[in-house]
Amino acid sequence: MNEPANTPPDFTGDNDEKVESLRYQMNLLFGCLLIASFTLTAYLGVQARRASMDLIALKGPADQSMQLVQQDNAAVEVTFTKLVEFARAHPDFQKVVLSKYRLNTNTPPAAPAAAAPAKK
Repeated sequence: MNEPANTPPDFTGDNDEKVESLRYQMNLLFGCLLIASFTLTAYLGVQARRASMDLIALKGPADQSMQLVQQDNAAVEVTFTKLVEFARAHPDFQKVVLSKYRLNTNTPPAAPAAAAPAKK
């Protein structure tokens, strides 16, 4: 009756081999994780470099197209200003055309964008 009901397991021999096997697997998995993370980091670095080179390559044409848009906007503003001046002198035109397209003629015309120096 003085003997314990459950005897503790024996931790000799076979368990040492299991621990070494698990340690080997752990080291192998850690090495694979390192290789995978370095590969992913290198891939993302190459993609970032390619993206920055694309940005540099597209910056020039984008600036040129923005200059063309600003020139077109300046021409449209000048034309709109002339149209508003004509409409003030001819109320029939203002009633028919400007009311049809709902153009706002109450605001004073803005200064043309061509007068401002372009920033680079």
